[in-house]
Formats: sequence, structure tokens, C-alpha cells
Amino acid sequence: MSARADRRRIAAALLVGASALVGVGVAMGGCITDAERAITKSNCPPAGDFPIVSQVFERRCGTLDCHGDSQRPFRVFGRSGLRMPEDGIGGGFVSGGMVETTDAEIDANRHSACGLEPERMANAVAGEIAVTELTLVRKPRLLEAHKGGLVTPKDSPGYRCLTSWIQGTVDHDACVAELQKP
Repeated sequence: MSARADRRRIAAALLVGASALVGVGVAMGGCITDAERAITKSNCPPAGDFPIVSQVFERRCGTLDCHGDSQRPFRVFGRSGLRMPEDGIGGGFVSGGMVETTDAEIDANRHSACGLEPERMANAVAGEIAVTELTLVRKPRLLEAHKGGLVTPKDSPGYRCLTSWIQGTVDHDACVAELQKP
């Protein structure tokens, strides 16, 4: 095999590896991979209070025409949108609507949020950068182009819910207020 072919094979492997790191090009129908899980566990805010934050993501971002799409870098699983296969591989899908969001889906949502920019998320969690530097915060505030428009204006309950989770202390009142909005 030529050196050029070797370089192409190495470049392709690096591209595949980088895609897994940021949560794009994920095999198995868009479900979280073991590689994503290992990377994001150390870069993510604690899981304990995340279920209510996941509900906000599901409600505001998880429709099938938005982040409830398995091909999106930030994907959201949940009751009213994309469902995760029960076996995590691609078969045995959970039925939508009537079945509550599963623990596995909530976990996948957390890893998806943290895996979008794992190093920057780690820096935000550590307080080394402002949470407003994260794409996860900037896009729904329209500080970057966002097809979904303005979702969480500054100081809105949704904004406080999301940023408080990243900072380590979830503002439950803000999350509940966001969930009660029409």
C-alpha cells in the first residue's frame, strides 16, 4: 500500500474519531456511543438534577423537526419527539407520546448536551469560561444563527434553568416556570 493511501486511511480514521467526539456521524441510529459516554462523563455537570433540565430541552428543543433528529450534533430524546431504542442499538423502539421519557433517554440528552463542545463544557463547568461562550447557550439566545429562533432570552426561566445546571446548582423554580410556559 502506498504512503498516500496510508495517509488517506489515517485521515479517514481521524475524521471518524473526531465525529464521534462531537456527537456527529454516530452509528447505531443516532444513539449515544460508549466513546461519547466516556468522554462526556468527565466534562459534564452532575446528573442528579438533570432530569428537569432534560424536560426543558425536550419541550423547547426536542421536536422531530428540530433537535429530535438523530442526525443533529445536539439531539434530544423524549416523550414528544425522537425516541431511543430500548436496546440502544436500533431495535425495540419505545412508543412515543404515552410512555414517559426513559432514564436512558435523559442520560443520552445529558451526554448530547455535554458532547456538543466537550472541552468548552468542561471549562464552563470549572468556571474557566463563561457559560455564555457555549454554543448550547448562545444559539437559543440568537447570539449565533439558530434555525429555531429565539428560544431562551437572557434572564428567561429557560435561560436560568440551563445556565444554572452548567454552573452546578439547578434553579428548579426557573425550570418549572419554563415548563409551565405555553
